[in-house]
Amino acid sequence: MKIQRCLLWLPSVLSLLLITGCLSAPTPPIKLGTNLWSGYEPLYVGRAQSLLAEDEVALVELLSASEVMRAFRNGAIDAAALTLDEVISLRHSGLKPVIIQVADISRGADVILGREGMRTVSDLRGQRVGVEATALGAYMLSRALSLHQLSLDEIDVVHLEVNEHRDAFLRGTVDAVVTFEPVSQQLLEAGAVSLFDSSMIPGEIVDVLVMREGLLDSHHHQIQHLITAWQQSLVWIREHPDAAAAQMSKRLKLTPAEVLQSQSLLEMPNAARSADMMRGSPSALRRQAEALAASMHAHKLIDTLPDLEGLVYSRYPDA
Repeated sequence: MKIQRCLLWLPSVLSLLLITGCLSAPTPPIKLGTNLWSGYEPLYVGRAQSLLAEDEVALVELLSASEVMRAFRNGAIDAAALTLDEVISLRHSGLKPVIIQVADISRGADVILGREGMRTVSDLRGQRVGVEATALGAYMLSRALSLHQLSLDEIDVVHLEVNEHRDAFLRGTVDAVVTFEPVSQQLLEAGAVSLFDSSMIPGEIVDVLVMREGLLDSHHHQIQHLITAWQQSLVWIREHPDAAAAQMSKRLKLTPAEVLQSQSLLEMPNAARSADMMRGSPSALRRQAEALAASMHAHKLIDTLPDLEGLVYSRYPDA
């Protein structure tokens, strides 16, 4: 009789064990997409130094910012490393990326390069200009043209993925290109001339890490781990600049000296600076995004101002 009672209870016990097992299943890692860019290297340094755990954050390496945006739109990744204007473009399209970390502020790392003999942006009139079909490329180009009283109608825009920039310029397919490290360093060494860079529009080109709004609660632990690992990686890079440059040079395909040069063109906010930018109502970063969105709207890069409510992560940790 006791055996029969035990057998009667067995299905219930097994069901309970299965339910408990499901409830305690670990949350899958965040899939974070990046393209090759000096400002995103702390992620890979953090992974190499065992600061960023792969079972918490899985880095997905893509060929260009265009591919990163497509992957985010298509749901192939949970998080992305993007420029602030690209985030605004995603918001404009109805998606809800939320900024969880400021990666860097460009102080000359994003450039417009021209052929030898060109001297200013005005020399782009009538020329073929290669640019990636993303908000960043369009924004850099429109700002440069606007500041020099030129319009898009006065140049021949050639859409190129970033991995096509170097070869297109060297082959003569384009006369100028809107690009960034490591391609810019390679082209400058090959004789290209800098016509315009992000130091001329200070504070406008900002790189950030974003997460899907719908995953903020379910992946809270992973987000906090990512933020902490990012800041720890920055500390390690500052304390070991030569070792960090040697490590980054392998991925960027630059010499360690060139890596250090490219890093000097970026401000990479520490924990206190990041907290200052992310906190407040509205935060400094939210105000900057609103100003940038207004500029993009004025330059006809977006046709309406997007909803920026909840743009900045509200649970950024204390510095």
